[in-house]
Amino acid sequence: MTEIPAICVELPPALRALADPTRLKIMLMLEGRPRTVGEIVDFFDFSQPTITRHLQTLLAAGLVKREKKGQRVTYAANPESIREVCIDLTGCFPSCCCTVEEPKPKKTTRGKTGAGSDKTARKSCNTPKPKGRAQ
Repeated sequence: MTEIPAICVELPPALRALADPTRLKIMLMLEGRPRTVGEIVDFFDFSQPTITRHLQTLLAAGLVKREKKGQRVTYAANPESIREVCIDLTGCFPSCCCTVEEPKPKKTTRGKTGAGSDKTARKSCNTPKPKGRAQ
């Protein structure tokens, strides 16, 4: 039996969360901008408790962030976590044959880079591309 690479061990919660079509649509909505629970409920033909359960699943997987101001709850995509999932997923499959780098941090007004600027995620492989496929 093939052993699962260590990089792939943390992927299942995110992949399970994204496997549901409703949660995938919610993620696509949040990719554009943060949205309130009410906005998301209005888009779907589901009850508010059903949408809240979907959002809790995405939150538990780390794919979204939640901000509460009074009774107003807003959800936003978590780009750092999404980027990590993408990088880790491509790292699990040597056939992906790609290089992925995090964007360079923007300089602040004082010329210093943002927190975590010394971390660059990079995955690559040097396997030749299969013949006969479009480039």
